[in-house]
Parts: sequence; C-alpha cells; structure tokens
Amino acid sequence: MNRLVRFTLIVLAFILAVFSLVLMMMMLFDSVYAGMLDFLITLPGRASSRIIVIFLALFVLVVSLITMVYGIMSGRLRRTRIRSTEIGNIDIGVDAIESIALNAAKSAQCGIKTAKAHVAPFKGDKISIQISAVLYSDVEVPAMMAKVQDRIKKDVERYTGIEVAQVVVRVSRVEPVAARIER
Repeated sequence: MNRLVRFTLIVLAFILAVFSLVLMMMMLFDSVYAGMLDFLITLPGRASSRIIVIFLALFVLVVSLITMVYGIMSGRLRRTRIRSTEIGNIDIGVDAIESIALNAAKSAQCGIKTAKAHVAPFKGDKISIQISAVLYSDVEVPAMMAKVQDRIKKDVERYTGIEVAQVVVRVSRVEPVAARIER
C-alpha cells in the first residue's frame, strides 16, 4: 500500500473515530446533546461556518469514495493478467502465477520445506512476487535464496510472458532436518 493511500486511510479513520466519539458523548450526556443541537440550529445563520462545514463534509465524502474505489479496483491484480494474441485473449489468473512461483521455488532444490506465494502489481505491466518460506536447517540461506529468486523470475517470465520486477523471499522459520525412522 503506497503512502498516499495509507495517509488517506489514516485521515478517514481519524474522522470516523472523532465522529463516533462525539455521537457517543451526545448519547451519554444531555448537555453535549443540547450543545450539538444548538450548534446545528444556529449553523445555517452563519455563512462562514456553513461554508467550512460544507467543505469539510465534501472532503470526507471525496476521501471516502476514493478509498472505496481504490479498495475495489486494486484487489488481487483484478484477478487475472490478460495477454492478447492474434487469435484472442489469454487470461492468466493470479493463482496460476502463484502456483508457477511455488513450483519454481520447490524445484530449485534449495532446502525449502514449505512456501507460500503472493503476487502483487508493480509499476507498468510488471509484477512483484513475495515468497514466505520455511527452510531446513542445513541450508546456506543467502546463496540458496538468491538461487530461488533467480529461478522464480525466470520460470514465471518464461511460462506466462509477464515481466517480473522483483522477487522477495522471506524466510519465516528454519526447522531441523528430522531423521527418518524405518519400521
């Protein structure tokens, strides 16, 4: 989430928190309720206050609508990446890209026990892939994870035709290699 969207969400959350607090105070204390009613009744008589309240309400409305549209439109890369050919369109789903990335990570044979992938949009028509992995304890982490990054980038670009801007590998845990007991 970029800084502008994060800032907008913080402002919107702050405004909603203040509104909720004032509403609660109005319901709990009659004097606050009477004061708010008096303020709202005398507000239309003051032109400067009315203009300020209109602009504040308009600002909150615009921020709310922008946040809602952004939240709806940015969900999961709009679920597919469309490639056009002479014959028609090819829709490559985000789940398919994530599966290719996971298969590439596991087939690199770099000591990955389990992994999860997440694909996000990047600048232009590129994508960013984030892998969260659990490794075995006998793995040289920096060298092997660099190999995994390279393998994921090459495989996703080769199989989908979508350019990969970055591959982020997060090692969440390292587990010991368990000895097998045969019965």
